Amino acid sequence: MIDKLKKIFEQSLAGILITIGTIIVVAFLHWLGAFDALELKLYDYRFHSVRGPLTGWAARDSSFIKLGTDIVLVDVDDEAWRLMPEQWPYPRGTIWANVVRNLSQAGARVIAFDVQFDAPEAKSEYFKGYAADLRKQGFEVPVPEHGDELFGAAIAEAIANGTKIVINAKMATEPSRFPPQYISMPVEALLRGNPETGLINDFLDEDGFARRYSLAGYLDHEPNRAYLTLGLKCVKVFEGIADSVVPVHDFKNHLWRYGPKTINVLSRSNTFLTNYYGPASGYKLRESKIPKWGTFPHYSLAYIIDTEEITLRDPMEDIDWMDQFLPGKTPEWITAIEDSAERQEMMEVMGLGGDFDITQSPFYDKIVLIGVSVETVHDVKSTPFYNYLGIPQLMPGVETHANAIQTMLHNNYISVLGNRLVDVLGFGFPASHFWLITLICFLTFITIAFVNPVIAGILVLIEAILYFSIACGFFVADQFWLVKMMFSKLLPTSFVQNNPDWFSIGLPGIGESMMLPIALPIAAFALTYTSNVIYKFLNEQKDKKFLKNTFGTYISPELIDQMYEDKKEPKLGGDVGYHTAFFSDIQSFSSFSEVLEPKKMVSLMNEYLTEMTTVLLNRQGTLDKYIGDSIVAFYGSPMPVENHEYQACMTALEMEQELAVLRAKWDSEEGWPEIVHNMQHRIGLGSGNIVTGNMGSTMRMNYTMMGDTVNIASRLESSAKQYGVYIQVMDATQKAVADQFEWRFLDYVRVKGKSVPVKVYELLAEKGKIDPALAATVEAFHAAQRLYLDQDWKKAIKAFREAEAMEDMFPGRNTNPSAIYIPRCEHMKNNPPGKDWDGTWTLTSK
Repeated sequence: MIDKLKKIFEQSLAGILITIGTIIVVAFLHWLGAFDALELKLYDYRFHSVRGPLTGWAARDSSFIKLGTDIVLVDVDDEAWRLMPEQWPYPRGTIWANVVRNLSQAGARVIAFDVQFDAPEAKSEYFKGYAADLRKQGFEVPVPEHGDELFGAAIAEAIANGTKIVINAKMATEPSRFPPQYISMPVEALLRGNPETGLINDFLDEDGFARRYSLAGYLDHEPNRAYLTLGLKCVKVFEGIADSVVPVHDFKNHLWRYGPKTINVLSRSNTFLTNYYGPASGYKLRESKIPKWGTFPHYSLAYIIDTEEITLRDPMEDIDWMDQFLPGKTPEWITAIEDSAERQEMMEVMGLGGDFDITQSPFYDKIVLIGVSVETVHDVKSTPFYNYLGIPQLMPGVETHANAIQTMLHNNYISVLGNRLVDVLGFGFPASHFWLITLICFLTFITIAFVNPVIAGILVLIEAILYFSIACGFFVADQFWLVKMMFSKLLPTSFVQNNPDWFSIGLPGIGESMMLPIALPIAAFALTYTSNVIYKFLNEQKDKKFLKNTFGTYISPELIDQMYEDKKEPKLGGDVGYHTAFFSDIQSFSSFSEVLEPKKMVSLMNEYLTEMTTVLLNRQGTLDKYIGDSIVAFYGSPMPVENHEYQACMTALEMEQELAVLRAKWDSEEGWPEIVHNMQHRIGLGSGNIVTGNMGSTMRMNYTMMGDTVNIASRLESSAKQYGVYIQVMDATQKAVADQFEWRFLDYVRVKGKSVPVKVYELLAEKGKIDPALAATVEAFHAAQRLYLDQDWKKAIKAFREAEAMEDMFPGRNTNPSAIYIPRCEHMKNNPPGKDWDGTWTLTSK
């Protein structure tokens, strides 16, 4: 019973740790933005499939329909493209000037242009140049007044009439210009009319959708000057905010304060989420009698210009439509009514004649936004209503401004948990998102802990759907929206239509929409469930792996995996390949056993071998075996390792560093003798042809290595003590990585048991990281060594003694390379090797 409870506790603890790991993984993926793309699509889903339009004929009954909108759209649409008396781009003196005058006389409070006028009118410029050429030839030619001047005069006239004018500007960048960033303003003739200007630069998400709206732009060389956008400028003049008012960005509270306006912006930005009121106003379903959506009142530019003075291209449609909203004007279609009584009645209905009422104008006291939606110009955007009713619907760029302006005028901002839906601009995510992940992960873990994986999967799915419903419910301010939608689909249509109050999904009021992340929590549900189920599965399979675990104590894990994958028993044999052999051994290990009791000895060796093996495996080494305190390993088999010579050298250096850490640790602990505080180990490395494979008997085998290179590497490890060095490397290894490390050439030596000499080196440090004192010592050593090889024994002895004085004789180091050459020089002096001597020295012991 106790064992069973212990196992349950261990499994629960493991499940908690797995859940914590999942939280970290999900948070890290969220920080990387792994869920952002899906999160944005689910953001859109709440607009086009859950809430729907707030205004227009398709909107359900809501406070917004009663509240109305403050914006009217005037559009260069297909109808205008067909009917306008002049071709695009329309002349400013005859078209745009009259548009401004007509709208101003019709009572518009603000007229804003999402049409650029940053270059002089081409037609007027042409006539101006043509007239100049004729005058040069002696002809007196009258020059018509420039279109820009006429347009500027119309702007000034409208402003004098009480209508505010806002013309767009654009932030531009030209790398060859200094400064490269600048504001592309309207032409000077228009600015003389004293209009406001506002930026129209798009602010699109990574998928190209327009969800956010920028309040201002900042030039790199003017970081403290805010250039307000077109939308905010419209709000400014509409609400009468003084020019002296300066916008203030309250980063701490995620607010943008501008006079009486307080705008909820996203974290670390000057943007807010546009609360789109519906799909594109002028969009009409193809091959359908359903009218245009009418999110905002929408008029073709042809209607605005259609007065008694202007003739449209199609006489049948030239009805002087705009005259009905202009004082002192009567539309031609009304004057054409023959019956005088009927004509008078129609004039009274339209508010014309002596009792003309400008408040009946659709433009009265409105912000009139003028833009272009005709396909030829391509000024369209993808918005959250792009897939409304499953039909792709692009929105004219001017209407994105309209939605943003209306959001600001109504203060109808979307609240966002943590003030950030996705990882905007790489600033990570709010703490509230982390706590949401934590709550969901532990809720999922608790579900899995008490039921089997199948039932847990069903329950977790229900939890995920419930969260999805709640998140969407916060956006539409109706937590029963999913239930209503499901029953409206399942129940008979007649029953649903007869009880609309039961099944109609509510719409949020002003500022009641709230966005909660969806993709992130769903991922937390899924990953927590998956990770815990996998753990359960693996834990249940533990007993079935008894055979594998048993064999694993005798043969390598790689061989076990191969045996299971191929369903074959291991066989004897080996392959020849170019690899690097590794040997290490603790200096004076026998002395440790003399001063340490067995338990302390085992504890010491376990800690030492654990840390050294970790370094070895991290550098892609294959552990062959432990022989007491020795480590035998190799690189490049059974799996190929690129730059295995480099990996072996880095292993040796990192083991030196790790041993220094262990020495410091042991020194700080009580109970360890001095010999432990000064522990050193020696390492030998050699590269060449090595046989690796399964070797042993048919009853027991091991994946190991053999060959001449192996023997040399082993000799280098043992002979390192004769030189007083701790990492000795053969020439084949050194040549492969000579430029990547600092070396000391030790000797041209014939190791014991070998007839062919090899050049051996001491590995000191990575390139450029050698201690200056050690570098000076090595330089002095090499200078003495050159005298030694030149058989100038007297000078060599003197030089080696000078080098010896520079050697670092730290505790535990019994000799050094400079010291061992002094008696050798004495010997050579008394027994000259002859002129043919190649510098070889034969070691007489291991």
